[in-house]
Amino acid sequence: MKKRSTIVFVVLILLSFNAKALAVEVGTTFSSLQCKYLGLDWKKTYLNILNAGYDVIRIGAYWSEIEKKDNFYDFSELEWQVKSAEARGVPVVLTVGMKAPRWPEFFIPEWVLEKTNPGIAADVSKHSLIRERTLEFIKTVVEKYNGREIIKYWQVENEALNHIGQKHWYIGVDFLREEVDLVRRLDTKGRDVILTSATYPNKFLRFIASLFDYHNPIKEYTKMADIVGINVYPIVGCKIFFKKFSFETNLKERIEYFSPLINDIRENKKKVWVTELQAEPWEPGHLVYTKEQQPKTASAPMTKELFKEMSALGVDTILLWGAEYWQFRAEAYNETQWVEMNTDLLKIRNKER
Repeated sequence: MKKRSTIVFVVLILLSFNAKALAVEVGTTFSSLQCKYLGLDWKKTYLNILNAGYDVIRIGAYWSEIEKKDNFYDFSELEWQVKSAEARGVPVVLTVGMKAPRWPEFFIPEWVLEKTNPGIAADVSKHSLIRERTLEFIKTVVEKYNGREIIKYWQVENEALNHIGQKHWYIGVDFLREEVDLVRRLDTKGRDVILTSATYPNKFLRFIASLFDYHNPIKEYTKMADIVGINVYPIVGCKIFFKKFSFETNLKERIEYFSPLINDIRENKKKVWVTELQAEPWEPGHLVYTKEQQPKTASAPMTKELFKEMSALGVDTILLWGAEYWQFRAEAYNETQWVEMNTDLLKIRNKER
């Protein structure tokens, strides 16, 4: 009965959706690496995104890009991003650790991997060198950016406990706790700490994930974080050998899955963000989808509906996932539906203010 009431409530909100239903902040994630995969000028793309008028932007301190050689740090790219956000007054979520948004998920430098070589599906934090150097990198980043007022949140790792990425590695819960404790000790401004998790509204994918995830990521994050971030993908493409699949969900499945999950987090007095709301394709067999043909796993109207769903469920902030892709479609194919979708959502948000 409770599930049915929740579904009816959400459907009614969706049918009468207006600015009152959108009491959420809106942001996005930016990755210079994703721009390079798409063949975009990353600086131009980043400035276009910053100028859109978001409440917050998430960027990553990519360890393998910053410390390509042992103890030689190059912060020039990240520094340019932070300064550009400062110039426009866009608050920043800075991701620190060995994992960060975008492929290949883990950004451990080659000089570390050569000495450790974790196996398939390994807990990489069991390697003493990886633990030691990850903590040292986090310390370096947090101390460098602690004094920057534009940094409003620290995100520690990305989907740390989930088996995700080329080799299905994950980070152990004890080491993640150690990382969070380190960030809290180093931070002098009482910033909120964000921990993020993959989610599985599709029952089959949820079953597969349960075979690998030794802990319940969201329950663990609720103990450690100030903000629990959930990553939401209603359609996931997958290629196994030569066979392509798409795992989909419908409105009922998503509400029944996300509603209790979000309520549990909030009952523990923690904030809930959607740190990735699917707004780009996840086509089977594609790292990035660059064909002119419309993708099957995402569309601008689909993103709008998903945004309404998650807003109705009471999350605090939604970060749209795919801003680089929208710029690519506009530049490569003169297609503006994605950029217009984003503009529409921001306009609705602005009416609430």
